[in-house]
Parts: sequence; C-alpha cells; structure tokens
Amino acid sequence: MKNHLGIDHPLVAVRDMDKACQDFARLGFFINPRHHHPWGTDNHLLMFPENFIEVISVYDPTKLDLTNEKGFAFGRFISNSMARREGISLVALHSEDARADHQLMAERGVDNQGIVDFRRVAHRPDGSEEEAVVSLVMLINEQVPAISHFFCHQHKPHLVWVKEWMTHANGANGITGVSYIAPAPEALAERFIGIYGANAVTLEEGYLTVHTDRGIFEVLSRAKAQERFAGVDLAVTDAQLPSGVAIRVSTTSLDQAKAVLVKNGVAFVATDDGGVRIPGHYAGNTIIEIYPEI
Repeated sequence: MKNHLGIDHPLVAVRDMDKACQDFARLGFFINPRHHHPWGTDNHLLMFPENFIEVISVYDPTKLDLTNEKGFAFGRFISNSMARREGISLVALHSEDARADHQLMAERGVDNQGIVDFRRVAHRPDGSEEEAVVSLVMLINEQVPAISHFFCHQHKPHLVWVKEWMTHANGANGITGVSYIAPAPEALAERFIGIYGANAVTLEEGYLTVHTDRGIFEVLSRAKAQERFAGVDLAVTDAQLPSGVAIRVSTTSLDQAKAVLVKNGVAFVATDDGGVRIPGHYAGNTIIEIYPEI
C-alpha cells in the first residue's frame, strides 16, 4: 500500500457506541467486530481497501490516563474531545515506518508527543484471534486539539485490511476527503506545510486545501462551509471551532448508495456536483458525503 501520510482513518468519537454503529449501518456501511485499546477506548472500523473510518468510544474510564513516555494519554484525549463535541476527534495518517516518519517530523520541525507502541487482540471473521501490533506518532495540536493527527503504522496490516469487512451495501470503497471548519483557515497552513510540504497546500480566502497521498483535507471558514455544505445543518457552535465536520467517501455505485438510504429512511441532499450529502445526526455528528469513484 503506497500511501505515505495520506488519510488512513478519521476517528469519529461517540458517546453511545451501539447507537452510532446502528446509524452507520443504516447508511449502508459494514461494521466490523469491536476491539478494545489498553487505554480504555473501544472501536469499530468501517474498512475500505486503502483507508477506513474508526468509530471510537470509551468503555473503561479508569484506564484513560495511561500515558506514553512523553506523558501523552490517548484515551484521555478522546474523552476530552467527546466532552467538547461528538464527531471527528482526530485523523490518522498512513505510515509504514513510524520511527522513520517520527524522524522526518523532527527534521521538519513539527512538534509531536512521541511514539505510542501498543498491542491489542484482533478478531478475525472466522472467530479466531491474533495480537495486533501498532505504532503511533502523536501530532497533537495543543493550541487547537480538534486539528490533531497521528501517524499510524500497522505492523500486521492483514489483521486490519480484511477482505470480508470491505463489502458495503452502499458500495463505499474509500475515503477521499475530510473537512474542517475554522475561524481562520490560513492560521492552520503552517501546520499542514510542516507535515506535507508547501507544494501540497493551497490557500484562498477562507479556504485551505491539503492534497495528501490518499485524499484531501479542506479547512473552511464558517461562511465558506455554509456554502459548501448546503442543505444540511452545521451542528457546531463558534465555541467548538475549529472542528472536523465531514467525511467524503467514494462508491462504486451512487444509485446503489441512494437505494440503501431510501430503503432505510435516511434523508439526504443530492448535490449539484453529482453526489449525496447526509446530515451529521445520522453518523456520529459527522456529515457524510458519497460520490461516485473517479
């Protein structure tokens, strides 16, 4: 998988995991088995061939303050994020060598909270189990926590990218974008340039785009976002900004995706540029857009 620091998986933090999974299933996504982290969070993954959506919640608050050697507590970060606002908590970027990418960030002067190595039990479709090994490089934005990222290096990718988990009733086959709203998008340019380089970042008035090796980040002013997400509510207050608000996915068949939404009674907006837009209350306070694959 050649996807260096591209969008690996946005984390959608929810207070009620069971309800959130039911909601995502109504949209036509296949939900894989629940897994547990050593720091008190649990998750379900919505898998695609090259990235995925992670729905994450807290199952054991007593474990949230488990820290790495730099004092970073992943579970507490998720819990604090949920307390501010349900929805996109942070976004993982794909890495196949966490330590090399950690060094790359040091060379580029990008602050980070060090490496988190952990293991968890992975459940296979046949019911068997194996230990998954994962290394993370935490790129937490301490001034603006909601615009945070981490590198994710799966040492046993076969335990995550499981063929049986990638068939979705809505035909979804990949994440192509993640959207944020911020009072001043230009203020985040330096951060993204540090991670991706200046050539990946484009800045216009009220609108910042970042081209990665797998999908696009966009940061919009509220005014731009109201235009961009016409037809659905932006369920985020000024006090909650900046914040991640939307995930765009591709599908092998837009007609198939629409049919699932209609069958399951999910309201959506047909966009002017050939996709569908689903209000955030159907998906963990996250707007979902579905477009035909290019």
